[in-house]
Amino acid sequence: MKTNIVLIGFMGSGKSITGKLLAYKLGYSFVDTDSEIEKTYKQKIKDMFASEGEAVFRARETETIRKIAARKNQVISTGGGVATKEEDMKILRDNAIIVSLAAMPHTILKRTGNDKRPLLAKKTKEERLKTIIELMGKRAKYYKNADLIVKTDDTTPLQNVEIILKYLKGVK
Repeated sequence: MKTNIVLIGFMGSGKSITGKLLAYKLGYSFVDTDSEIEKTYKQKIKDMFASEGEAVFRARETETIRKIAARKNQVISTGGGVATKEEDMKILRDNAIIVSLAAMPHTILKRTGNDKRPLLAKKTKEERLKTIIELMGKRAKYYKNADLIVKTDDTTPLQNVEIILKYLKGVK
């Protein structure tokens, strides 16, 4: 049996809060790949993007995922772009059930608000929505490769956890 649960999905889909609740319910540890990268490199992701570029960040992300994936009994919340990298997903899938959290573009816009995520920073509301729609379009096929897809637009994080737990009972 695979011992980790990996949450993939677009920024603002609910990975962090759902992941923390799921980990608590399962008695697992919770790991956020973005937080681990920031801790390891002592730099905010937005600063990495600005000073070193996306390619450096993605290489660090893969290295971090390799370390995290080797451990057991974790709920792993990934950055929104992880699902698009075949290498990262292979590493994660070897020891995990993959759950994709999905939400509509307007839901994502509402949830991300005016935050400073690198891909949405310094943009008007309309520009942020356009960016969200474009990125979601490019990533949709990757998010669909999950073992389970949970639509989070009209559910609470606790309801999402219950959906995932029900699925996990059927897998065992």
